[in-house]
Amino acid sequence: MLLLMVVIPGRAQNSIDRMVEDYSTVGTSSFTSVVERDPNTRQVKKVVKVLTLPGHQTSQFHDAFLKEKATGTFTEQQQSGVQTLTLTCEKPAQTRLYMLRRTSGSGKVTIIVKMKKP
Repeated sequence: MLLLMVVIPGRAQNSIDRMVEDYSTVGTSSFTSVVERDPNTRQVKKVVKVLTLPGHQTSQFHDAFLKEKATGTFTEQQQSGVQTLTLTCEKPAQTRLYMLRRTSGSGKVTIIVKMKKP
């Protein structure tokens, strides 16, 4: 049972991360990734990935967020035609924030990985 509890939270981030990696190679999407490093140690402090895609492709991400919502803190908001889903996963070494903002015409998936100090 304990092993299952450890595996399930890791699976959530991996499925959304895998989808972003897969869609980042599709011709109709745009993908950027930025890494922030500590200037003294060169260790990674934060990674930000942003995938922008057409609206018709956002439904699969919406489904993935809903399937993974139990693995962290999940919120869903609808305002002025923009739907925003946010999933925050806390781990001992890092905090991972997943956000999906979508309208009928486009969508944006943002993943922020912030490393915690040892």
